[in-house]
Amino acid sequence: MSLEIGYDSREKSSELESLSDKGLFSRLFSLFFTKRNTLLAFVLLPGIASAAYYFLIASDQYVAETRMIVRTIGVSDRFDSSEKREGRSMVGGDSLTQDAYVVANYLKSPEIVRKLDTQIGLRSFFLREDIDWLSRLSTDAQFEELYRYWIRHVDTYVDGPSGIIIFTLRAFSPEDSVAISKAALAACDEMIDKISERAKKDLVTRVEGEVNSSLEEYRVALDELRDYQNKTGILDPLSSAKMLSAVIGKLMEEKLQLTISLKSLEAANADDTARGRELRRSIQAIDDQIQLRQNSIAGQDAVDGTQLSASLTEFSRLETRRIVTQAIYEANVRNLDTAKSTALKRTTFISTFSDPHMPEESEYPDRLSSWIILTAGLLTLWMTATLVWMSIEDHRV
Repeated sequence: MSLEIGYDSREKSSELESLSDKGLFSRLFSLFFTKRNTLLAFVLLPGIASAAYYFLIASDQYVAETRMIVRTIGVSDRFDSSEKREGRSMVGGDSLTQDAYVVANYLKSPEIVRKLDTQIGLRSFFLREDIDWLSRLSTDAQFEELYRYWIRHVDTYVDGPSGIIIFTLRAFSPEDSVAISKAALAACDEMIDKISERAKKDLVTRVEGEVNSSLEEYRVALDELRDYQNKTGILDPLSSAKMLSAVIGKLMEEKLQLTISLKSLEAANADDTARGRELRRSIQAIDDQIQLRQNSIAGQDAVDGTQLSASLTEFSRLETRRIVTQAIYEANVRNLDTAKSTALKRTTFISTFSDPHMPEESEYPDRLSSWIILTAGLLTLWMTATLVWMSIEDHRV
């Protein structure tokens, strides 16, 4: 019995200790997290700190703006419409502003950051000691961090109808903003020249490939026609048919004359004489020659197995192919000459009509607006959290 009483007393004492611990934590929480303390900790102190940063510490940032347009001149109007500038770009696109979008995208690409870091030491412009520690690039920054830093400090805009590119860059001194902008424009010029040269080279290479392909087809057509002529022994079936028709006509005239002579002898009852028999043999020989030549033109009893009618069909097919492949080859040769002329005359370049000028005053950060927005945001969050907490406390009661 005494053991049960001791166990119950220990259990009650542990419960009292836990309740006292919970009460102590609740009292401490309610003591420190009052409306006044939370307002001071989460709104007033951060607001004062942000005001000190924006108005006393934050470094000035100067904006250099550049306006430019990509132009292509020297395109031949006689060449294929796919190479015309009307509605086309240097890379063969269908939009007048595609070149502008290419440049705008390049200005925000990792490639230009890598190039500028190599050429002018881009990261050194953002590592100076006079830049505040929040805005400064970290000394051990990797390339990816440098690229993200670059994206935050540049902006591009392309006006669709006109193709005008507006490029803005923020740096921590007027001289740096202009120097980096000019280096970026030089890198864009180099990129445009490289793409333009590649496009011209690809154009000439493509047309040269078409010329070589059409020349090979023309040679195959000539070889097939020559082999067929050597096989049949007929250079031109049409000319041979005309010649055979002329020979048959002459033989028909000779046969007519001999027939008239034979009829005269038959009328005089002298057709059984030597002269009559000779006329009959001559007429028969002429009939054989006529039949032979007619079979050579068309028929089933050709002596050498070659008929001009069949040869004419195959020859026409081969000759037509030769003419077509020759015409295609000649047209491709003319296109190649035009393509080479176009490549020599064609020039794509960036025309800058508003150079980056030295800014006289900083535009970033907008100290007052940034501080007001931050403080108002903290106050809004504090009010929301306070209302939620008060609602929870009311439901507990």
